[in-house]
Amino acid sequence: MHISITGDLGSGKSTVAKEICRILGLSYLSTGLIQRRLGQEKGMDTLEFNKFANNNKEVDEYIDQQLKDVNDKTESYVLDSRLGWHFVNKSFKIYAMAIDEVAATRVLMDGKRVGEPNSGDLKTKIRHQKERRKIENDRFEKIYGIKPSIFKDFDVIIDTSTASIENVTELIIELYQKHASHEPYNKIWLSPQRIFPTNTAVLESKNIYPENKSAADAEAEPPIRCVMYDREFYLFDGHRRLSAAIKAEMPFVPVILMAKDKEMISDEIDVISFIQKNFDKKYINEWETAHGFKFFHYPNDSE
Repeated sequence: MHISITGDLGSGKSTVAKEICRILGLSYLSTGLIQRRLGQEKGMDTLEFNKFANNNKEVDEYIDQQLKDVNDKTESYVLDSRLGWHFVNKSFKIYAMAIDEVAATRVLMDGKRVGEPNSGDLKTKIRHQKERRKIENDRFEKIYGIKPSIFKDFDVIIDTSTASIENVTELIIELYQKHASHEPYNKIWLSPQRIFPTNTAVLESKNIYPENKSAADAEAEPPIRCVMYDREFYLFDGHRRLSAAIKAEMPFVPVILMAKDKEMISDEIDVISFIQKNFDKKYINEWETAHGFKFFHYPNDSE
């Protein structure tokens, strides 16, 4: 079985893909490298070339064929590609995500990355990356009629924001082996430091911050439950488990997503209503102080 890895720009997916190849002895194929090479030949950066590809379907046809050809190869591949999951029939499908500020910083600091637009500062880089993501997603929907759903079209979602390459690689290989042997595994793994606390009654409890919890203790806990709105994750329940994971400096916490955006959590409440009722920005500082870290950003509003 092949492994296909896609995800946010700056999520570290290319580095992880190469490391998996090294450890498992698989072949490597990157459509990003192909795209950058084609862009360089035309004197364009990645953002400019994505706009060019919108009106030149032969670009996508050429890149797509490289993926389709993998179906006929005998060796196993790790596919570092936005659409590897779509074109390669049998692959373990991974989506790597990262908080915008982390992802943009990684790209800005990567001196080996070629073909990137000259952003200059962090905010501009974040804007460029969001623009590129939208252009690509719109093109994929227009050409292929697909609108990828992170939580439906992928076998695993991994947030790499506070994890090392070794952490991410180790987790992927573990889950890949479970998937191959049809063992159960949790699908969503997030950085504990990207999940916003909710529910003032729980936050005010004196026992919310458990002491002397080891990483092994925290890892043995069941997945916590979250909701998502506008790419932000809010805790539905499991404050003590999340607190323990932060204190144990765990790179990931297993998560079950209850609902997202305008979906219903239950017959009684939807995501937006839950957040409006249970999230208040004034409790974020209390959470940060108790755990000794700062969120990379805060939600724009409490809707």
